[in-house]
Amino acid sequence: MSTQSAFSETNSDKSGHLRDILSAAQTEYGLVGVGAVIATPEDGILALAVTGARAKGGEPVAPGDAWHIGSNTKMLTALGWGRLVDAGGARWGMTLGEIFEGDDLAPGWRDVTIEELLAHRSGAAANPGGFWMLGAGRNGEPVARQRAKLVDATLKQGPPGTRGAFVYSNLGYIIAGRAMEKVAGTGETYEQLMWRLVIKQAPDGAGRGFGFGPPKAIQGHKPTLLGGMKPAGFGQEADNAPAFASAGTAHISLEGHARLLLSFLEGPDALPAAMRQKLMTPYPDAASDYALGWGVQTGKDGSKAYLHAGSNTMWLSQVVVLPEPGAVIIVNTNQAGKDADAAIRKLTGELIEWVKTGTP
Repeated sequence: MSTQSAFSETNSDKSGHLRDILSAAQTEYGLVGVGAVIATPEDGILALAVTGARAKGGEPVAPGDAWHIGSNTKMLTALGWGRLVDAGGARWGMTLGEIFEGDDLAPGWRDVTIEELLAHRSGAAANPGGFWMLGAGRNGEPVARQRAKLVDATLKQGPPGTRGAFVYSNLGYIIAGRAMEKVAGTGETYEQLMWRLVIKQAPDGAGRGFGFGPPKAIQGHKPTLLGGMKPAGFGQEADNAPAFASAGTAHISLEGHARLLLSFLEGPDALPAAMRQKLMTPYPDAASDYALGWGVQTGKDGSKAYLHAGSNTMWLSQVVVLPEPGAVIIVNTNQAGKDADAAIRKLTGELIEWVKTGTP
């Protein structure tokens, strides 16, 4: 993969076209800020552009700014487990009974596998309870302790759902983050493991701007009572509780994110073939439209698309990976809601068409 800067003269025309597309959508849908990137294994960053403001009425968005990606963290969490497997510290098919051996687990959890957690088929509730989301999860304790206490309490009670049935579960991914800590056995937190296993092992430039919680420059936005948008700030209320990390509190720059996701495609910096196949194969079988952190769609022409959206209700991020023709597309905005949804859908469709036809 080329490590040439996304802002070089080589792709300046394409980035200019992309900026025009983003500016039109920003005006049409009244977005505060929006950014997008197209990347391929052969060319690296093909086009990258941003427009709008870091916060309503504030400074312009910069190309290298980090954006909150919400649940697009999930595919990276699944990759983190894959890296643990590759290092010999874990294996696919591990059950919660094995991972949390010696802990007090309700019988209904013991045979649940890591794959079932990562494919939203564990029987876990969609989210932790409201008391934890608004209170206990924000009491200032260290994040690892928060995560451990939540998961311990969850696993002592039987799963409320049906094992094997698809229920999109942030709680399941929080359990998976704690499982990484337990299996690694190094005392590292989930966040530290992700730095070591995913970001430090990524190709040059991949992961640039990566971290957890609200980004340092761009702010998300909350709806006002009168229907407008107000900046969410950078404090605790600008994101979900910290222990939510493995389910969706990561931030990353457009370039860093795109280069990281290029490893899911065939190319010079691809993940090992067996790992990619495991992570991107629908689970439990071909009838499913979800793999391990990825939604899976099949087009009318039979081509596959791997995609996911992420939002903490103040941001919206859409990623698409197309094995054919071989491209990554990311579109981000620093607000959520129906206007952001409509804009991201339109922009994503336009950029997919650009990639497939070669014409912006």
